Amino acid sequence: MKPIYPLLVLLLAFSFSGYTQIMNKEVKAKIETTEIENMLSVTGTAENVTEIHKSLRYKLTVIKKNKRSKNLSNNSQDGRFTLAPNEKKVLSKTQVNISKEDETILLLLIYDEDDKIIGKDRIVVGENDKAEQPADGLELMGIVSDETKTKFGKEFYDYFYGKYQEKKLNARKIVKIEEELSFGRTTRIRVVIDNDLINEFVSRPDEDFLLYMAEDSIAKLIKYFQDVEKQKNYITQY
Repeated sequence: MKPIYPLLVLLLAFSFSGYTQIMNKEVKAKIETTEIENMLSVTGTAENVTEIHKSLRYKLTVIKKNKRSKNLSNNSQDGRFTLAPNEKKVLSKTQVNISKEDETILLLLIYDEDDKIIGKDRIVVGENDKAEQPADGLELMGIVSDETKTKFGKEFYDYFYGKYQEKKLNARKIVKIEEELSFGRTTRIRVVIDNDLINEFVSRPDEDFLLYMAEDSIAKLIKYFQDVEKQKNYITQY
């Protein structure tokens, strides 16, 4: 008797595929930019294309990477908002200094009431613009979403993202770094991809510890990718 596990994997894959097809179908996420000399003006907007009132959350993230030093900076704005049927709304505005030495990634994500991503847009400013942009303009690759809330969470994110870039990982699914309050003044940090928990730990105000956990999380993420690839090969043989 053959195991039913491959069938379950196929069903889950079908379910995820169906989910991605509704991206930007109900609420369109759009990043609008204007460049003047070395300053980039960024505006994130959302448009409700349905006849249903929507209660949503957005996150607009700016990630800058220096191509020589590989130094990273990450800033984000987020908030909750509502959209009436067929309404378009400006969510956030910001300005970014740019140079030829920087690659700047602009990412806008829109979440529904269940905290699922239903709208997304991404723009890459830099020498690799054409290589980074997919043909349909929707697929997001190599994105690590910063959902941290504290200074130490942000430091872990920076360490993790630096290692992610160093290993040249380029997942088609968004990797999320989440942080929530734990006991006392500590927080719990999670590394999640496609609702799968990759790593989880209680943060400490210790640089060496955060760097170690970033390396440990990257190792576990690579193992996750390897396991997924093995499952794909197994399904093909099945």
